[in-house]
Amino acid sequence: MKSILFILLFLLSLALPAQNKSDFNKVYTKTYIKTSHEDFKKAMNIADSLYSASEEPYFKAKSLMLSATLLQEAGDVKKAVDYAIKAEEICEKSKDHVQTAEIYGFLATQFRKLKLYNQSISYIRKAGEQAEQIENTTVKSTILGLIIQEHASYEIDQKNYKKAILLIEKSQVYFRENKTNKELFLASNERLLADSFYDLGEYDQSLSHYTIALELLGKFPDNFLKGFIYNGISAIYIKKRNVKYAKTYVDLAQKIADKTQYLDLKKEIYKTSQEYYVLEKNIEKFSQLKRKEDAISEVISEKKNTFINNEQTKLLDKNNALYQNNLLLILASCGSLTILGIMFFFYYRKDSLLKAKLSLLEDALKSRTKANHKTTENIKMIKPEVEEKILKKLEAFENSNMFVQKNISLSVLSIYCNTNTKYLSIVINSHKQKDFNNYINELRIKYLVYKIKTEPQYLKYKIVSLAELAGFSTQSKFIEAFKKEMSVTPSLFIKSIEDQAPNSSNEE
Repeated sequence: MKSILFILLFLLSLALPAQNKSDFNKVYTKTYIKTSHEDFKKAMNIADSLYSASEEPYFKAKSLMLSATLLQEAGDVKKAVDYAIKAEEICEKSKDHVQTAEIYGFLATQFRKLKLYNQSISYIRKAGEQAEQIENTTVKSTILGLIIQEHASYEIDQKNYKKAILLIEKSQVYFRENKTNKELFLASNERLLADSFYDLGEYDQSLSHYTIALELLGKFPDNFLKGFIYNGISAIYIKKRNVKYAKTYVDLAQKIADKTQYLDLKKEIYKTSQEYYVLEKNIEKFSQLKRKEDAISEVISEKKNTFINNEQTKLLDKNNALYQNNLLLILASCGSLTILGIMFFFYYRKDSLLKAKLSLLEDALKSRTKANHKTTENIKMIKPEVEEKILKKLEAFENSNMFVQKNISLSVLSIYCNTNTKYLSIVINSHKQKDFNNYINELRIKYLVYKIKTEPQYLKYKIVSLAELAGFSTQSKFIEAFKKEMSVTPSLFIKSIEDQAPNSSNEE
């Protein structure tokens, strides 16, 4: 492996002095679009090799940005930003407005993904200022298109979809003037348009833009952008309840998710796939994908928190001198406030105790009143038509026997009902007079009682087998739930059935 890298470095060192930006950008694009998807480690090695073999500031900064881009996809925000800042320092010395604008755009994306929106919009503005100083009109158009595209992504995060659509359309005008990788830039914008229309609930328009994006990417191999598009199309067909087409695109998206190191993409694909398997009522597959999504979310969260904590530490260190200079003043102020506080405490202590007692009595009366009206008030939060849809979904759920699946949960059922967990919980509490767990247990016990009464073979089952059949994780939980619903243990209930049918017997 070392010898291969040495040869690569040698060849690059020979090629780069005579290499122009167009040739370098081809290597950059191929590594980013194709190699990183097929072999992430190899792509990182190529990026590092490009940097080591580069002499001109342009190529050095570009190589660093390739590494930064790959690292951000792998969720390593800290390293990605470190690489970008290193590239920024090189560009500031060489006064390269093109790359400085690109780097600012990259940093705007990172801070947006971290939900640090003030920093994000600040870098978008800085990127725009750099772009305006670019002399080459073709390059300037491409950079401005990318900056406006990032601004559109920012507006999507803010749920300003109509504003985002206008920005994307403006960005498309710039990209149409581009000659290199024109299809890739245009497809990326079509995908953002599709995302915006999807969030607006305009699924046909969304599907149209996803389709255009795929056509533009026809000559490109499987990559992260295709993954996002396949995932978006599958989400639309899930909304339309078209299981056949949804499966086609879920499979295509999952194929990319299994190969890519792009964590945000994997997370989105696994999330959408869960919705598909709920549609299919395949709780086992749903649970598998939920575990995968949770694992990836944990990694993303951990890396983001590491970065944010690191930035906070830097800020504290920066301001440490200021704290020291003001420490004596703060201590003096605290001393004065402490004396005043002690006087206040003793003066108002008796009055405060009396007020506290009255407050407790008042709170007790209020809580009783609230308890009486809680269900009524909660149900008023939901529009009648939404409530009706949830109730219809619950009726279908009760007739499906999905409740005997061990992995059924409030979140799973909320996806099945096309609602959120809060609304679902309110409807169950209001109309079933039970919380979620007791609601599921009631359905399971009623299902099992019906089976025991109508199908004699169930009288021969052991209690543990009956618990398993009804979806309970343990025998003790089953017995407890059964007794709560039927007022007798499962054994006594079965015995009473056996007494009516003397030829049947039960094994415990």
